[in-house]
Amino acid sequence: MTQGFMIAVFKKNLENEFSIAPHQHNMGVFLNLACPKSDHVLRRAETNNYFSEAYYWIIQGTSFESATERLNRVFIPPCSQVLVIYLNEGSFQLKYFYKAASDTPLRIDNKSHAFHGEIIPNRKDLEGIYLRSIIVIAFPDVFTTLDDQRMRHIDTMAKANFPISRNLREDLNFNFDMQQADNFGWRRPNGSFDGMVGKLQRNEVDFGNVAIFMRLDRIPIVDFAADTIRVRACIMFRQPPLSAVTNIFALPFTGEVWFAILLFLVTTIIALKVLVSYATTPVNMNFMDCVDFAWGAMCQQGFYVDVVSRSGRILVFTTFVTALFLFTSFSANIVALLQSPSETIKSLYELALSPLELGVQDTVYNKIYFKETTDPVTKFLFEKKISPKGDAVFMRPEIGIKRMRKQLFAYQVESQAAYQIISDTYSEPEKCGLKELEPFQLPPMSIPMRKDFPYKELFRQRLRWQREVGLIRREATRWFPPKPRCETEVEKSLLVTEELRECNVKMFYGISVICANNCV
Repeated sequence: MTQGFMIAVFKKNLENEFSIAPHQHNMGVFLNLACPKSDHVLRRAETNNYFSEAYYWIIQGTSFESATERLNRVFIPPCSQVLVIYLNEGSFQLKYFYKAASDTPLRIDNKSHAFHGEIIPNRKDLEGIYLRSIIVIAFPDVFTTLDDQRMRHIDTMAKANFPISRNLREDLNFNFDMQQADNFGWRRPNGSFDGMVGKLQRNEVDFGNVAIFMRLDRIPIVDFAADTIRVRACIMFRQPPLSAVTNIFALPFTGEVWFAILLFLVTTIIALKVLVSYATTPVNMNFMDCVDFAWGAMCQQGFYVDVVSRSGRILVFTTFVTALFLFTSFSANIVALLQSPSETIKSLYELALSPLELGVQDTVYNKIYFKETTDPVTKFLFEKKISPKGDAVFMRPEIGIKRMRKQLFAYQVESQAAYQIISDTYSEPEKCGLKELEPFQLPPMSIPMRKDFPYKELFRQRLRWQREVGLIRREATRWFPPKPRCETEVEKSLLVTEELRECNVKMFYGISVICANNCV
């Protein structure tokens, strides 16, 4: 009891079925092979997977030969803890027994001498047995090989996880026959699963060569060994120009600027009217002519009346110089605004309200997680940008990244797939303008195994060992490209229709007024 074990004692003759309460761990079982029903107990333990790391067996035999002959009839996995006690020349001997597979000879582990933690590392040799595995290739039409780094963004998870399974095969000395599926496995309306999880559910394969999401609906169907490489999905976009979200030609005119311009116009009109009224030489100008002069000077236009007085000419000169400086400052401000990003989109809510279109990488989990999310902002984004377009919003990364480069477009994509395409196709200034937002956190990814897989704990420990020594990190670095670096932020900005939209609108209104006036 000092080790925290529970002991199961069966005093009856096991006429009923031998069973242990489920979900019991650190359960100790003592079996005397001299009992008449001991073979029945061994067969039931093999069938119900009681020879696992969760149960510690102490089996008493009359002799070494008798115990070996009896235990050789059942499969005792390497993850098991079966200690056999027998009498040899007047003294008791203790031996650990296990088998690499059901059809391999019974092995004796003389190195194990303690409870959990020191048994499994001594039993890594599975003697070349064959296991059934499966891998998911989501894009078989463009997939080449598992070692092709030229197209790292195609089935990246399969390419990154397969070397991990290969290392596991060499570490444990086993072989595997590999099947192929086209999806990871999702729940059907009838409760069963398709894809890789479905094959694991039906015991058609033993484990997966690629990690899958650890979802709550999958936990009752499959077991998970250990997490390998995590996937990050984000919405990538380029901040839209200011002209797409506001009228850049009105931005320089703050309240103070409007007040200064109005004061300048009023002062010019009043001063010109006073000079005309008291001029020694008559000038044919009324009040509206003074207003027309001031407005024309602001628009860099001349005037049809010649002011001959010296004071009048000084006023005209001062007015046009002031208007020139104002026009030059406005033009310089517009040029700066044309080359400035808007920086208006900093959250999913602002993205949902922006003029950007949204595309989503064509994967099954994107269609599921957007519908399952409980975050109100993500749900609002889904209802506003994704749901109205139906299946047209789902596209492959090559198409989405290309549209994101040239259009007002945002694209939800796995970061490793996007980074590879961006590094190959984007210019340096274009890489600097990229922004990322995460609509939801994806769960960890782990190697799946069928239920009651006899090598479950062995796989778990050796996969954790790969993480500790850096083998998993090596594969992640090899297959997952880093985020493109921003080398320079200088980018040429060309005037396009979007930037000139407000000017075109004003010009259309002006031409319409002129045409209407001429018609009248």
